[in-house]
Amino acid sequence: MAYVSIAAKTRKNPPHWAVRQRDLIALMDRAAHPFVDHSTRPDGTLIQRTEWTSMDGTDNGYEAFLSFPLFYLLGGGEHIYQIACKEWDAITWQYANYGTVEREFVTGFDWFHHSESYTYIYYLALADPAHLINRTRALRYAAMYTGDDPLAPNWDAQRKMIRSPLNGSKGPRFVTTQVDWDYHRPILADYLAPFEDIPGADSSDPLFKVDWTDDKVFARVLDLINRRMTRCDVPLNLSVASLITNAYLHTGDDQYKTWVLDYLQAWEGRCKALDPREPLAS
Repeated sequence: MAYVSIAAKTRKNPPHWAVRQRDLIALMDRAAHPFVDHSTRPDGTLIQRTEWTSMDGTDNGYEAFLSFPLFYLLGGGEHIYQIACKEWDAITWQYANYGTVEREFVTGFDWFHHSESYTYIYYLALADPAHLINRTRALRYAAMYTGDDPLAPNWDAQRKMIRSPLNGSKGPRFVTTQVDWDYHRPILADYLAPFEDIPGADSSDPLFKVDWTDDKVFARVLDLINRRMTRCDVPLNLSVASLITNAYLHTGDDQYKTWVLDYLQAWEGRCKALDPREPLAS
């Protein structure tokens, strides 16, 4: 890997905005340790609940520290990068023990939340492109979506599709359970009903809701979710392209570039087939 060196040959007074920026960076440098001491144990694990009962939420752990490697890149101290590495490892271990992470990757969730989690690993790669462990992780994560990991059969190579909106280290998540949804049931009860034909529901009002906290109602909703919404590709899965691009940036291997282009072009073709009038970028 080639690194570029820039040498300054003249000296000038820095502009006021740059001085203020460095002052802010210095302040943030000092604030990192109190934040870490308040939020984590000495081993880096987050101070929070001891059990996790939802398929959601792993991203929230990573989000607490994903800005650290980016801040390091902008001029933060070396301790910022060291904290970022320690917290990645600790949070990954913690959520693996909760059961939402397996082989250092979320077992099966959507790419809105995966993206929130794995932006962290992209920033770590920028902070130290030569880090062997993170490079190995990048390739292992990519394999979960290129068809090269038999334990994560997320990729349909023939159709060039991700097989489910919920996916991860255990492959497509075709069936969700009550436990997966329990945390969100009282929240979702305040939203409009997800379907218009839920058995027993009065859908005459276009703004009708259903009570997700009612076990009988929820069982009907869950059945429809699993039959209609978990066995297909969705535009949100296009975020997988960032994960594969990360592997490409680590290696320069054209197989990753080809995968990204093939997947984007497959989606372009599907969209044009649905509405040929819709303009799409090539």
